[in-house]
Amino acid sequence: MRQGCRLIQILLILGAMLLGPPALAADKVLRLGTLPVVSSRAAYEIYQPLMESLEKGLALSSVQLETPPNFRGMYQRIQENGFDLLISPPHIARLAQKRLGWHPLVMFLPEHQAILLAREADGPANLDALRGSTIAVLDNNALVAIVMMDALAKRGLQMGRDFKVIETRSYDSSQIALTQGVAQAMVFRSQGFIDSNARNQLKILLQAGVLPGYVVIASPGTNKLELQRLRTQLLAFGKTPEATPFFQKLGYDSLSTATEEAMRRLDPYLATTEAKLK
Repeated sequence: MRQGCRLIQILLILGAMLLGPPALAADKVLRLGTLPVVSSRAAYEIYQPLMESLEKGLALSSVQLETPPNFRGMYQRIQENGFDLLISPPHIARLAQKRLGWHPLVMFLPEHQAILLAREADGPANLDALRGSTIAVLDNNALVAIVMMDALAKRGLQMGRDFKVIETRSYDSSQIALTQGVAQAMVFRSQGFIDSNARNQLKILLQAGVLPGYVVIASPGTNKLELQRLRTQLLAFGKTPEATPFFQKLGYDSLSTATEEAMRRLDPYLATTEAKLK
């Protein structure tokens, strides 16, 4: 009898070792990171439905929302395993996956483009008119900024030579810089974050690239069972009524599983992304 009990204990220990420590438990505080594209207050308003879904669906004690100050700060926190779950720009998600072992779970749809906006009434009439002007970007490390600067360079416009760039704290700040004349153009995504009334005051000077949406990634220490639980809960949330306004605020429609095929499309940006984040 004692031998039988001892065998069961050994099997339980071995099973625990194979599964690894549980990433999520009833008393667990899940650290959810978000992109530094809006203020912390705005981020909480946007992500609250998702936080509530994760907390309830995974039986967590709470979900703690964290918004890093910029993309470099985000990647530093990734390197420090400062999040359990992170809503990441796609190029940084791929870098975290390839270099640090983070796990892509789901991807936001549809894909979007990098666009260059100017004031409709008195903004530059074309790209040539940008010479000597200022372009506002959320962050030089944002994928939309990387893609747009490359697209402008291919059209003979070099940052630092033909125009200068100012970084802002949020997309709202970029829009303010544009409307107040501090900048003559701004780099943006093709959907989300600007209300329709403000958008009607702006015109598109250039569209560049087709970019994957945000990617939700889980920390390297998350075991397979918890990865599946997280992915299932995220996809389930995407089909709820509460997800509709959530997607609208972010400029997306739905969530899908992040496949390796989709992630591989970001490989051309790895070297540039890594160099910029050092």
